[in-house]
Amino acid sequence: MSGFFSQARAALAIELEKFRNRQFLEATMAASALVASADGEVNITELNMIDQALEAIHELNIYDPHDAVNIYRDYADGLYKNPPATREKAMKAVARMAGDAHAARLLIKVCVAIGKSDEDFSDEEKAVIAELCDAVALDCAELGL
Repeated sequence: MSGFFSQARAALAIELEKFRNRQFLEATMAASALVASADGEVNITELNMIDQALEAIHELNIYDPHDAVNIYRDYADGLYKNPPATREKAMKAVARMAGDAHAARLLIKVCVAIGKSDEDFSDEEKAVIAELCDAVALDCAELGL
């Protein structure tokens, strides 16, 4: 019987962690879509970097990767179909991280990795990352950008 309660407690803890980190997942996928599409093309190395981030970052790897990819695709598709509205929605999601320095820095690190992943860290990608830094109240220069 104690095994049942231990399993139930562990499952509840995971669900609580997912609930707490949901905004971070949303913000990271929104920011990833903005950076990946900044130079006009999303390539496989950028998508692979997003997958690597989903696996490596504890705050993200608690989610089913399909859920994260679906969030990313919603933003990426929206940036193609209705750029202004989707960009605004994405920036609002990112701005929610402004009060959490750890989450904000992690989000920016993921975005820089995506921008550099294709070995062409374009000016457009850098400009988007600068906007993201402003949205989460981080100083680009302090981060070496």
